[in-house]
Amino acid sequence: MSFLTDPKRVMAVAYLRCYPFEPWGMALHRDALEQYSRSLGFAELPVLLDNGVPSEGPKPYFDQLISLVAADVYHVVFVPGLWVFAIGDEDATVSAGRLTDLGCRIVELPSPRSTPWDWTSGPMPLGMFRARGGASGVRW
Repeated sequence: MSFLTDPKRVMAVAYLRCYPFEPWGMALHRDALEQYSRSLGFAELPVLLDNGVPSEGPKPYFDQLISLVAADVYHVVFVPGLWVFAIGDEDATVSAGRLTDLGCRIVELPSPRSTPWDWTSGPMPLGMFRARGGASGVRW
């Protein structure tokens, strides 16, 4: 098993952004991400949360995430969907690209209707890859 496919050696983090401020800190999303990451073999999932931060303008924890990925601290970022990066698809894709350009994998929560997929097996089959408005998946 290589470094990037062994969840015991790969450092993962969750990123969440909510606007307006959510007093429960996106607890349902956080719990779902933690449960999903555990099902994939990750032991711990720290969470970076930009709570009350609109998608336009500065996102302090997203900027911190970029720095941590660039410093090789985290290799996998769990998100409920790309919408956490920005409301618009294009802006969300650009933000996600900042992470993937640094070699980071983005893992989105699967749709309840999607087929289970083993993230260690390589890129998702084409039918499972997240298309605009489609099912969730992993961004390479």
